[in-house]
Order: sequence, then C-alpha cells, then structure tokens
Amino acid sequence: MKAPLRVAVIGLGRAGWDIHVNHLKGRTDFALAACVDPLADRRAQAEGELKVKTFPDLKSLLRAKLADLVVVATRSVDHAPDSIAALKSGCHVVCEKPMATTLKDTDRMIAAAKAAKRQLFIHQNYRWHDDSRHLREIIDSKVLGDVYEIRARWIGYARRNDWQTLRKNGGGVLNNTGPHLVDTMLQLLDAPCVNVWSDLKHLKDAGDCEDHVKLILRGKNGRVCDLEVSTAVALPSPKWTLLGTAGAMTSDGTTSKLRYFDPARAPALKAVDGAVPGRKYGVVGTKDELPWVEETRPTKPTAPGGNFYDNVAGVLLRGEKMIVTPPQAREIMRVIGVAKKGTPFEDKPGKT
Repeated sequence: MKAPLRVAVIGLGRAGWDIHVNHLKGRTDFALAACVDPLADRRAQAEGELKVKTFPDLKSLLRAKLADLVVVATRSVDHAPDSIAALKSGCHVVCEKPMATTLKDTDRMIAAAKAAKRQLFIHQNYRWHDDSRHLREIIDSKVLGDVYEIRARWIGYARRNDWQTLRKNGGGVLNNTGPHLVDTMLQLLDAPCVNVWSDLKHLKDAGDCEDHVKLILRGKNGRVCDLEVSTAVALPSPKWTLLGTAGAMTSDGTTSKLRYFDPARAPALKAVDGAVPGRKYGVVGTKDELPWVEETRPTKPTAPGGNFYDNVAGVLLRGEKMIVTPPQAREIMRVIGVAKKGTPFEDKPGKT
C-alpha cells in the first residue's frame, strides 16, 4: 500500500474524536477520508472541521469504498460486528478496546481478518505509555533483583451514569479501563498466565455494571500481578508497585521511588538451627547491614518510543512487525472472560 492511507473513523464519541481523529489528522501517512456517526451534529462537526465525507451508518460508508483502514470506535458491544463487516468489505481495521465482549466474538474477528487477508489492529495503546515502558526497563535491569510481584492501582472516586454503566452496551470498568491494565500485566508476567482470581462489585454507579474490580494473575513462572481498577476508592495508593528479591519500587505514574541493594555486596546468610539469643527475630549472631540504595527517578523510559499509529503505518506501508498482535489481544479477552465467568457481569456474544 502507498501513503497516505485513507482512513474512516466509525463513532465520533470520546475515543473516536478525542483520541483517534486527533492522532490522525496531523499525520502525512494517513488521510482522514470519512466519518460515521448516527448524530447529525457530530457529522456536521466532522464535515466542517475535517472536510471529510460523513455517513449515518457503517453500511453506507462501506458501500462508498472510501477507506483503506476503518477505525472502529463504537460501543463496546458493537466492536466485533463492526470490525467483521469492515474486514469483509476489504478494509484493514483498527478496533478500540475492548476488542470484543466475549472470547467467541474475539475469535470471529480474528477468523474474519484471516479470511479477508487484512490486518486487524487492537488499540492497546498503553504499550507505548511512559510508565508501561519504564516498568519493563526496571524489571529487565534486575536492579530490584528478580521481581516476584507487580501491583497496580488505577483508582479514584467518581459516580457515573453514562452508556458504559450498562451491560447491554458492553460497559463496566473491566471492559472500559481493564484491557489496558490486563494487557500491561500480561506483558510483564513474562510467562503464560495460568491462574486468574477475581472480585467484581457494583457499588455506586448507575446502571448494572461493575465499578470495582480486583484481579490477581499468576504466571507459570510464579510471578504474581495484583491489580485493581475502580471508580469507588476515595483515597490514593501508588499506581505501581514492584517487589523484587533485592528491593522494591513504587510509582505514582510520574515519579518512581526505589530502594534496593546489590546482593553481591550483602553479608552471607546461613540458617542457624537452635535457640535464638534474646528470644528475638532477625539474623543470629551479627548485625545484618545491607548496602541499601534509595533513589528517585522520573517514571519515563530511557529508550525512544513512538506511538500506536506509528506501528499501524509501519505494518501497512513498510511491512514491519505488528506490536499488539491479535493472539495477544485474544489473551486479554480470555483473562477478562475468566474474571467475569459466573458473576452477574458475564458478557454475552454480540450479533455478528
């Protein structure tokens, strides 16, 4: 394919307009060609500001053959059917998270992309965020030793009554914010996820969706990810915590505090079997002085990054490797499905 790629954005809400349109309109490798929204005022805004053709529905857009790439930013419950329709029409697709609302619909999307020989990108853009990449660098550096537990707290207190508080729309904080956090944790596990424990609650929002989620994931390597995403927590906690065999780190998402030591400089430690002098806990027979280092760092990676649409352009125009692959996105949906299974918030397949 050749630049610029013609792009149509379906759904001009917060994600479609504030995220996708704003990221695309200043680029030279993409050209906004069309927008779809059922609301006339949003279509008029797109026509006036973007100078694009607009349509009230997806079918009308696809019949017009104006797009090489379709961005699906509709309701969560519509992601699967809209993506499949666009793929079948011959377009590549960028789909907002959550990829779908069930694993069955996820698999239908992947199968449709394969059958159409088109690329399916899932907008798991948190992979490119500073704090996500910073965590990766800290873990890989071994400055904390071997990281055995990762904690995340994406929390606050806010009452909501918008469409994402309704199950019929595929709402809830696990579908809305959860895919970013689940994806980050799956990448940082560094092993297949073999256990999922969950607790989902509906505490104070309108509607019938969960507004408080607690998940614990365990990797095959024994590493544990303890994550909480909630709009029902009134006091803050560190956004990120890393626990390692030689130290720990906390971060508010902007600044990271580290406390660690070099195991090679630590006194040797041998178990003593017998009565403890003074009946006290601790190292027997000597003062255990570890060479602790405490420091503060910005929660930013040292290596340059790029962004999600750089990778979309790289794949479609230059044959580069896709960073967020459909199988990886499928694993996010598998974990979310396991977390919801047997709860009042379990999703049902959409109409595809």
